[in-house]
Amino acid sequence: MSFERVAVLSEIPSDRGLCVRVGGREVGLYRVGERIYAMDNLCPHAGFPLNEGRVEGRVIECAAHGWPFDLETGLPPDTGGTRPIPRFPVRIDGDAVLIDTANPLP
Repeated sequence: MSFERVAVLSEIPSDRGLCVRVGGREVGLYRVGERIYAMDNLCPHAGFPLNEGRVEGRVIECAAHGWPFDLETGLPPDTGGTRPIPRFPVRIDGDAVLIDTANPLP
């Protein structure tokens, strides 16, 4: 695994995401309690940046059209869907947030 430092914990708000660039890819970072999630930042519906949406529990809701996505699975929570938004492993080292975009989660 190839983890890269992308942020510090204090930069990630609890009510919306933080967009970071990793190797030309936009990734949204989301804080839910003490847990940090990382997933592609584009809504599959119209390509709107998900980090501009509202986080409620483990769900990010796209600000453009209201589509919800579970941060744990990358899928819409009600329908289950079949193709999740790519998610990435996160590691915390002190206050540094590291992600591995080379090895998306299953």
